Amino acid sequence: MKPTRSIRLKASFIFCVLLGFITPSAAMAASQEAMIGQMLMLGFQGGSANGASAKRLASQIKRGEVGSVVFLGYNFKSKGQVKALTSLFKNAAGNNKLFLALDMEGGSVQRLGRKLGYPSIPSARSIAKSRSPATARKTYTQMAKISLDAGFNMNLGPVVDLLINPSNPVIGRWNRSYGKDPALVADYARSFVRAHKDMGIITVLKHFPGHGSSLSDSHEGFVNITNTWKQTELDPFKELIKSGDAPAIMPGHLIHKKIASDGVPVSISKPAIAGLLRKDLNYNQLVISDDLQMGAIAQNFGYKETLIRAVNAGIDILMISNSRKPDANLPAKTIAIIQKAIKDGKIAPGKIEAAYKRIMRAKATVN
Repeated sequence: MKPTRSIRLKASFIFCVLLGFITPSAAMAASQEAMIGQMLMLGFQGGSANGASAKRLASQIKRGEVGSVVFLGYNFKSKGQVKALTSLFKNAAGNNKLFLALDMEGGSVQRLGRKLGYPSIPSARSIAKSRSPATARKTYTQMAKISLDAGFNMNLGPVVDLLINPSNPVIGRWNRSYGKDPALVADYARSFVRAHKDMGIITVLKHFPGHGSSLSDSHEGFVNITNTWKQTELDPFKELIKSGDAPAIMPGHLIHKKIASDGVPVSISKPAIAGLLRKDLNYNQLVISDDLQMGAIAQNFGYKETLIRAVNAGIDILMISNSRKPDANLPAKTIAIIQKAIKDGKIAPGKIEAAYKRIMRAKATVN
């Protein structure tokens, strides 16, 4: 039987290593395709490990096309089914680390909640009113243990948005903010981050540069915070970066014409991420996009343009729920789009390599 191209390439690599032409570390370096695969965080349909969507995603993980999985509300059917799903995806990854992410803030945003038989965790606002940051850490240790036992190693929280507008439809209304005092918010968020870190779970601060003053919800469309945003909204991010308690940050799909001077949402803006976050705030850990299929993005930018802008802005992990119009081959298509953009000079290869290094460094810290 004629050997496949991949087998011939592997044999060639091994031969060159044995002869000393290539160092083992260079031989083991990830391909560009594999590095892009690590940048993709995909969602799936259904709540069963036996479902077609879950099985397909497991195959894509096994092929190296997907490096992280995000669970959305409709994926949580029962304790047993959730555990079966996380086990399915982990087994598909084999010896490679896989980020398995969920929203587990407490209050109204608690994927592993009472309907699945888990205890209720208070909202951020309730926590801030009822206990100190030190005692809050005990609550967050319980939260982290619940998440870890279910198979997750990434929590898309805490929210560090300030309560600038209490009637804000996405933060204030749902008690997702600890309050309007930046130092207080940072203290409670630090308890959240460290409790999870102790359990081998990475946390994601959101929503940079601050969603607490907005008048509308970025799930539905553009949210312009140019005139409502306050400079103090950056303070929790600054403080947590300074203290080493910002392992990952999620930018919001927010319009801010002064911060994102290129006129696009902060989440895909080079001035906002590469400029303000990376350069000005000296942040060199993970940056994870919010779902790139949310209304604020999907209704205003084509998929190809979104990907190119996000990578060039400095996003390391591209979250794509694959929920609007589910596409069975989305990972391969996404990798192809990014590779074509690299070939055409629209994305520098160094952007991919830098993102890959940050991802692998972060994965080394989790269960």
